[in-house]
Order: sequence, then structure tokens, then C-alpha cells
Amino acid sequence: VNQYVVSGGTLTGEALEAAVRENLRQMALFLYEFYRVLGDAAAEDAAVVRDDAFHAFIERERTQGPFVYVGVHHGNFDLVGRVLGRAGWHMQTLSVPDPSGSYQWQNEVREEAGFEVAPISVASLKEAARRLQAGRSVLTGADRPMPAPDKVEPNFFGHPAPLPLLHVRLAMRAGVPVVAMTGRRTPEGLYRLVSSEPVPMIGGRPTPDVLRANAEAVLVEPERWIAETPEQWSMPHVVWPGVHVPG
Repeated sequence: VNQYVVSGGTLTGEALEAAVRENLRQMALFLYEFYRVLGDAAAEDAAVVRDDAFHAFIERERTQGPFVYVGVHHGNFDLVGRVLGRAGWHMQTLSVPDPSGSYQWQNEVREEAGFEVAPISVASLKEAARRLQAGRSVLTGADRPMPAPDKVEPNFFGHPAPLPLLHVRLAMRAGVPVVAMTGRRTPEGLYRLVSSEPVPMIGGRPTPDVLRANAEAVLVEPERWIAETPEQWSMPHVVWPGVHVPG
């Protein structure tokens, strides 16, 4: 379903099956390349492009923050995040609530890189709001569908999707912009940080129309990144449960 929607409904039959196979192959590759270097700081650093954009991203946080950052599950986002963390890019990270054993281990891996990982709860959300008011940024996700969706579903690739609105609500409350980010694979086999410009939040009250407009503004760049390299979208959950693939 995800690959079908991202293709604009143009892929069906064997062409769609081939796209899904390549997507699965890429996700396996990302996992292999992550675990192959995990724990070896020099190897992790060597796998990530540390160019002017990488350093400018860190400098912008230091001089212009706070922001609400949203990660997109595209490429090797965890590997790029670990390298960012060792470079001094630290913040509270809001993660999946009630993490299982594997998610808990993933959170520990992220904490090793300098992040304070907090599963989403009433307490962690209050702490995130306090941090933003104090001038410190927070990080959460943008494209993992919600099991219990919000009443407002932003359009993503032309279809309503039960995506999170937490980043929009936090940013509106604190009066700060949102920055989308990911770490996609280059043709040379390295991973490059990709980020949007800060997206200002509009509107004073979080009405459904305002929430939708802000969420869709944040999704503009992630939609472009995914459309350019759909095989790198590491999203095994169905983002559009209401869409059915023909045949």
C-alpha cells in the first residue's frame, strides 16, 4: 500500500511487487550497515557524510534554537542520529509509548549517543513543553502511523493519513518552528543528513484546520524526499489503511 500510494497509483502488478522487493532489500541493507559499525565510533563517523550542511545543521541548533525536530524513517536515520549526538547535538527524544524489549534496546542505543529518550506519556510531554519554553529543542517522529489516530488526519501524498500531530501541538504551544530531518543513502553507499528549513507554525489556536495546515506544511519536504527515493522509505506499517491496491 505504501509503495503504491507513493507511486501516485501508477505501480500495479509485477511492477509494484518489484518495488516492494527493492524496498525490503534496502531496509535490510540499512539494518546491516547500521549493526556492522554500531559501537565503533570511527566506523560510524566514516559511514556518514560530515559536510558543510551537517555542521551548519548543528550550528543552527546552537544559535537559532529551540526547534521541534521530526525524524522521517528514510534511509539510516539512527546511524546519522548517533553521529549527530557525538557531535554535540543532544536533546530529549520522544519515542514510542510502552516500549517492548526491542524498542527498549533501541532507546538505549540512542541514549549512548547523548539523547535523553522518553517514551511518550503525560509526564514526558509536560517535560518536553518545559524544555521548549526553556530554550531547548526536542525530537520526535513524523511518519509512523498512529494506532489510535488523531481526529485530524493530514493529507500525505494526496490521501489522509493517521500520522502524529504531537510535533505540531508542541511547536504551536511553544511558538517555535518545526524542522524535518532524515539520513538517506548516497549512491556511494554513505549516509547524508537531509533536513528542511524551519517551518513556522501558523494560527493561535489548535483548531482542526490549523493543525492540518501545519502538519501538511511540515510534510512537504519529507514527501519530496520519499518520492525521490521511495525504496529508502523504511516504513513497514501501513500509512494509509483506507487505501486498497487494485487487484
